Amino acid sequence: MINSALRSYLRLSCLALFAVVLAGCAALQPRLEQPEVKVAGLRLLPAQGFTQPIEVSLLIANPNDRDLSLRGIAYTIGIENYDVLSGVSNDLPLLKAYQETPLKVVVTANVLQLVRLLEHFGRTGLREDVNYNFKARLDFSAWLPALNVEEKGSIPLANK
Repeated sequence: MINSALRSYLRLSCLALFAVVLAGCAALQPRLEQPEVKVAGLRLLPAQGFTQPIEVSLLIANPNDRDLSLRGIAYTIGIENYDVLSGVSNDLPLLKAYQETPLKVVVTANVLQLVRLLEHFGRTGLREDVNYNFKARLDFSAWLPALNVEEKGSIPLANK
C-alpha cells in the first residue's frame, strides 16, 4: 500500500516538475517583432530552357534589438491571387538590428498558374491597377520560431 502511494506521489512530482520546466523553456523564447519585407525591384535574368528566372530585390527591415541570422527563406509572389512566382534560398545575409538589409533572390514562374492568370485577364480584361501579394517564410536558428511575412498592394499599369 505504501509502495503504490509512493509511486503515485513520484509520478505526480515528476509530472509537476516537467510542467515547470516546460513553462520555463517557453519563457526563455525571446519575443521578436516581425521583420518587414519590401519588394524593391524585379529584373529578368537570361532564360534557361523553358523557364524564365527573375531576380527579386528585397529590403528586409529588422525592428528588433538583436541581429537575426536566417537559415532559409521560402517565398511566393502572386498576381491577382495566382501564385505565379516562387523560390527558396539559404544564402542569406545577417539581418542587423534596427537596419534594412538588401537581399536579392531568384524566382521561377509556375507555368500552370501563369496560364490561369492569363486566362483570368482574358475573361476580366486588364485594369489600371493589378493586385499583388508577396509571402515569405523566414526560418531562423533552432531557438527562434519561423516567421511568416506577407505584403499586399497594387501595381499601377498606366499613368493616371
